[in-house]
Amino acid sequence: MAKKPITSRLLIKITLWLVRHRQKSFMLFSVIDAICQQLLRFWRRGPYPRLRQDGYFMLRALLFSSLRVRISEKTLQCLAQNIMSGTNKISSGAPGFLVLSPGKRCNLRCPDCYANSASENNILDFAVLNRIVTEAKEFWGVRFFVISGGEPFIYRSQGKGILDLAKAHPDSLFLVYTNGTLITEAVAKELAALANITPAISVEGMQKNTDARRGNGTFEKILQAMANLRAAQVPFGLSLTATRYNIPEILSDHFLDFFFNQQDAAYAWLFHYMPMGRNPNPDAMPTPEQRIWLWQRTWQIIKEKKIMIADFWNHGTVSQGCLSAGRSGGYFHIDWNGDITPCVFFPYASANINEIYQNGGNLNDVLATPLFRSIRQWQEDYGYQKRVLTDETDWLRPCPIRDHYEAAYRIIKQCNPKTTDSSPQGALTDWNYYNQMADYSQKLQKTINKIWQEEYLSN
Repeated sequence: MAKKPITSRLLIKITLWLVRHRQKSFMLFSVIDAICQQLLRFWRRGPYPRLRQDGYFMLRALLFSSLRVRISEKTLQCLAQNIMSGTNKISSGAPGFLVLSPGKRCNLRCPDCYANSASENNILDFAVLNRIVTEAKEFWGVRFFVISGGEPFIYRSQGKGILDLAKAHPDSLFLVYTNGTLITEAVAKELAALANITPAISVEGMQKNTDARRGNGTFEKILQAMANLRAAQVPFGLSLTATRYNIPEILSDHFLDFFFNQQDAAYAWLFHYMPMGRNPNPDAMPTPEQRIWLWQRTWQIIKEKKIMIADFWNHGTVSQGCLSAGRSGGYFHIDWNGDITPCVFFPYASANINEIYQNGGNLNDVLATPLFRSIRQWQEDYGYQKRVLTDETDWLRPCPIRDHYEAAYRIIKQCNPKTTDSSPQGALTDWNYYNQMADYSQKLQKTINKIWQEEYLSN
């Protein structure tokens, strides 16, 4: 009888068992590496082996990240429950997670950030927020929620905050994007007691660049927050925004060693600057040439250093393209006004959750909006769930609003969605903005499509 191949699910089970019984052992790394090698041989079978390898290397980096950091037993149990049972509960064709920005306010004043104009009224009512989470669980089996902002730890409604939301849903995992300055020793202990929140702390680079944008002294506050989280054994990661100007630093060996080896960060989410909100600046986006360097460098880090860095644009090969608009396994975004957008970076609202609830509807109504349907159709036309891929279905350019701006513009004009607080001001009537974004998309296609053809379409 042929041996049954080791699946990714079994590998996760083994890793969780090893982490529970012994942290940071050479034997653990050796065992996991040996298992991963067998898994890689299995995943290489079939068409498009490079696509399969990308998924494998990302999974391996995630597993090794869990071995590097100290995680409390309670947090480990929460992670195990979500990883092992959550995927079984996701309904076919339903979103896999949601991004919620319940409050616009922030305690920092970063230049050009929309949070600078926030008021006490820019919040999503806690009852509405709680209902969204409850319905996502009941309707679709979602158990993973991303909380953004504004600064999530400032959010208060009806005397309740983000920690109360996590407490009300102990069967779910919450990833919270935060500036980190409010994570005191007491807050870290609360997070440890809840065991279902992992903060992703924003940094602009090392101290000079972080303080230049976020204010003097912010970097030291971030390091103190990380110390508090380590002491409480709460896993945390980084949130990085790549611009034309900071790319070399945020992926340098010095930066990686400092945050992942010295500060014990477990993971990083890498976002490319998107010209939106107040004073959008397309010139600050990473250039097409820098996109290639980012693609090469992030995969080098993932493969050689086994650090999980997820780049939502360059790693479209892992997600089979764009995840927005409530795609199967994907997500959508709801902000502090209740505006529902396909993505955090596609800031045009298809509907408003407050209005849906007031009219007797529910979360299922979101998926049927014209804007969401149009984007999901574009995703399918662009290769999602297709067995045969071509040079026209380039998942190294997965994003409609950035990598295919002309197509996104047509969808926006056709569906006529509402602009939001995050929308680039005047973008739909500013032809200079249109030309800059369209020109970027065209240059990117000419620059990066060759890699897609040679690395991914060739067997």
